[in-house]
Amino acid sequence: MENDKIQIKQENGETLGFNVNAEVQKGLYLTTDTRLINENIQKFTIDIEMVPNQIAMKISQIGKFAAVTFAVDENRKYQYLIGSELDIDKMEKNTSDKIPDQIKGLIVESYSLTQKK
Repeated sequence: MENDKIQIKQENGETLGFNVNAEVQKGLYLTTDTRLINENIQKFTIDIEMVPNQIAMKISQIGKFAAVTFAVDENRKYQYLIGSELDIDKMEKNTSDKIPDQIKGLIVESYSLTQKK
């Protein structure tokens, strides 16, 4: 999977494509292309506030998904999309070179948003 879109149904019934670069595992996707992340931020109205010399982070609920967006600066952004089918235990056992431990905690926190009806 490279530069794919995950279709997400919005509350208003409209379906929009969320840009992703890779599937880390079922229910967990990563986007590293800043251009695609900027499209996601705009399309899904993700309000991330850039702070000089700090990494900005935002957890957003998007339909039945959750997104974790990181911005180091305008040119370095990263985004995880979390679906309700994510196997949390498998993700937590994943070696930290694929998913840093600090990010695993944010993914677990975000996953809870996907479980709300």
